[in-house]
Amino acid sequence: MSVPSVLMLSQEVHPIPPLKGAAVEQWIDTVAHRVSGYVPHVVSVPHPALPDSQVVDGVRYQRIRVGALYNRLFRKITRLDPWSYVDRIVAYAESVEPDIVHVHNAPQLVPRLKAGLPGARLLLHMHNEKPVQSLPEIEVLCGCSRYISDWFRRQGVRAGRFVQLPNGVDVAAFHPGDANARAAARARFDVPRERFVVLYVGRISPEKGPDLLVEAVRRLDPRRFHLVLAGEWPQGDPRRSARVVFAESLRARLAGMPVSVLGHFAPGAMPEIYRLGDLLVVPSRFEEPFSMVAIEAMASGLPVLALAKGGMKEYLADGENALVLPAEADAAALAAAVESAAGAPTGRLAAMAREARLLVESRFTWAHVARATERLYREMLQ
Repeated sequence: MSVPSVLMLSQEVHPIPPLKGAAVEQWIDTVAHRVSGYVPHVVSVPHPALPDSQVVDGVRYQRIRVGALYNRLFRKITRLDPWSYVDRIVAYAESVEPDIVHVHNAPQLVPRLKAGLPGARLLLHMHNEKPVQSLPEIEVLCGCSRYISDWFRRQGVRAGRFVQLPNGVDVAAFHPGDANARAAARARFDVPRERFVVLYVGRISPEKGPDLLVEAVRRLDPRRFHLVLAGEWPQGDPRRSARVVFAESLRARLAGMPVSVLGHFAPGAMPEIYRLGDLLVVPSRFEEPFSMVAIEAMASGLPVLALAKGGMKEYLADGENALVLPAEADAAALAAAVESAAGAPTGRLAAMAREARLLVESRFTWAHVARATERLYREMLQ
């Protein structure tokens, strides 16, 4: 009996393995190496340091290269795309005949994939809210959280099943550090050891709410508190990008504050970043689909303070494994919560962090995610 094959792919954006914190591509690469009983074919854009065709530990990588001449002639000048990224995926897939096509966060590719690969089962795995006009009926719509699955159901997506597959975390890499490890991390990044450090990890963009956190920290005693911002700042012309305008405004508001601005890091560097903080704050204004940052911090033994948004509500329990504020909390409420956390009795945050770590170990390890993915694949093929 032949071993079933799975084609795993995402949008035409990041290579796999990813070069920076691309959570979707990280999910694909990690799970592809952990599922058993299937032959994974991983498709992505080219990687600057790796060949276009490659087999690593049983995972077959096919990186679709669209040449500069094609891009300039068809996509930029004529606005045509006669041999598109998805057309090239279908051509590759026809040669490997996948039993399952596992599409991540790219509903726009589904019509062509479904038409071009009629013999394969199609799984659309969504990690964010996205428009889904003209989407044909699919076998399975999978969300990274129940919130996301329910959101697409409400949009009228037609699917045989609506299920969930969560994100995961490497609990061997993300683990609680001792006092020496935390001190070494702060020394390396020049973060004061004697202050209560409030950590933000994520994109510097309006929906993530870093400005809400900045305004909250402004209300706190600068002799006791220090803010660390670790995330990618948008680049470009402010005349053409509202995100760049937002970032420039936020940077101006940091003047005179006790703050360290670190930029973004490759995934392998993130465990040390979480050792900088006494408290991670997730101040998102939008409905977080899941929040990789939250579970990475929880695995790292770092207490989490978050607004009750989206998929985070499915695993954060206020006072048990995290501190959770109402979704509409403002800067004053956020500042009060941070101050309360800093002044909590000795051991309270530590006990919360231990509960958080246990939760991650029981639900969100990559081993749990891979086993759940295997079960879903078996059910689809039955």
